[in-house]
Amino acid sequence: MVCFRLFPFLLGTAIGVYAAQNYKVPNLRRLAKRYEEEYRRKPEIGGEGRKKKVEINDNEE
Repeated sequence: MVCFRLFPFLLGTAIGVYAAQNYKVPNLRRLAKRYEEEYRRKPEIGGEGRKKKVEINDNEE
């Protein structure tokens, strides 16, 4: 019974190792890190970011 669950795992592992050694498989950690750095929000100059200053006048004359 265990053999039916273990066999697909071992077969997938063997195929993955074969593919990684014989084909150009991208390094996902490096790729993810590059995308993260590329699309990370850049800090705004002045420290305020995109916040708008709103002034409220309570002086109604």
